[in-house]
Amino acid sequence: MGTVSDTPRSQVDPRVLARYEGYDEDARLWRPGLGDLVRLRTRDIFERFLPACGRVLDVSGGPGAHAAYLAARGDDVTLIDPVPRHVAQARARAQAGSAPFAVGLGDATRLPVPSASVDAVVLMGPMYHLVERADRLVALGEARRALRPGGRVLAEIITRHSWVLDATVKGLTGSAEVWAGVEHSVASGLSQDPEAVPPGSFWAYFHRLDELTDELAEAGFDDVALVAVEGFAWLLGDLERRMAAEPEPILAAVRLTEREPSMLGCSAHVIAIARA
Repeated sequence: MGTVSDTPRSQVDPRVLARYEGYDEDARLWRPGLGDLVRLRTRDIFERFLPACGRVLDVSGGPGAHAAYLAARGDDVTLIDPVPRHVAQARARAQAGSAPFAVGLGDATRLPVPSASVDAVVLMGPMYHLVERADRLVALGEARRALRPGGRVLAEIITRHSWVLDATVKGLTGSAEVWAGVEHSVASGLSQDPEAVPPGSFWAYFHRLDELTDELAEAGFDDVALVAVEGFAWLLGDLERRMAAEPEPILAAVRLTEREPSMLGCSAHVIAIARA
């Protein structure tokens, strides 16, 4: 899609900017164990649900790990992100790689592309970092505007009970402070008390699955399919060892159960695939 100009930030929460200006997002998908699981599962979902060799808009694509992968398989990729640090990292990755992609500063609520100009929009962060439903609907509306008729959106969420699962696995729920936060997140969907978000901490919204499908429908999308990313495997106590030794059996088991309604909620992340 060529170059993309930087656009002013509009709906980007300063708490989100503070988080990613100080957090190494580029390392997250390469950490042994969970990082490997998320990276490989996300790529598997791309391969099966995102037709290759199309025009792809990677919205809030961070330092560009997904954009680089999609570009390498032949897609014409444009990445936008509201965090200047991410934009600089993504540009460096695009220039260093054998399959370049365009990079620009911008946010999900005001996409710097013409209407009906892309085949797919990938939203791997806006759906949880836009904590207000109204803002998420704006982002989904922008994705639908950018898509050609029949184009696909891949929208990722964090599931409502992911924090209580994570805290339990890590043995943190005996702390009164942690438990209060867990109860608050389950009741409100917010990762923390909005009036007391420590600088640089994770600020996000955790979806119920019916909320996700409702938001996509309200934004005008059809043919919605929900797919677990980590599935149940992120809860395995020996995940790092097993992913290092023989990842395929774990990946196969997650794929087998990835769309089972009774199991979707145990995955930390779920991707919705829908058609404009």
